[in-house]
Amino acid sequence: MAQTTGVMNGTDLAVYTSTTDDSEVLLGHATECSISFNEDARDITTKDSSGYRELLEGLRSFTMSSSHLHAEDDANNIDDLMTAWTNRTPVFCLFSTEQSGDKRWNCECRISSLEVSASTEDNVTYSVSLEGTGAPVYELIS
Repeated sequence: MAQTTGVMNGTDLAVYTSTTDDSEVLLGHATECSISFNEDARDITTKDSSGYRELLEGLRSFTMSSSHLHAEDDANNIDDLMTAWTNRTPVFCLFSTEQSGDKRWNCECRISSLEVSASTEDNVTYSVSLEGTGAPVYELIS
């Protein structure tokens, strides 16, 4: 398939995970996902800064999150995430359309939170928050 053209539809982006690299699968019934990149600045302000704060680069980090409707019979649901969290194992992730010609983020993460919500007469949902370890790779999907 060809590269996505025009303004992207948010439905096309999703989170793919696995406990082994290069075998990531789509987390089913997603309703939302996001990726965020951060940098903690180092303060280098001195008396010579004329009263203005001066900063240099510091540690960089990234986080990813995804929310889903829960289905017990879904092959790719909370089970694998719960196993990874219980065993304290890393999760390999793609934030991607998986459309040839598009770009994606490919990274290794740790599960920082896993939440299941069940309101009266409402859908059961779950959400996962992931913290990146190492540098994310922004790459072309071939």
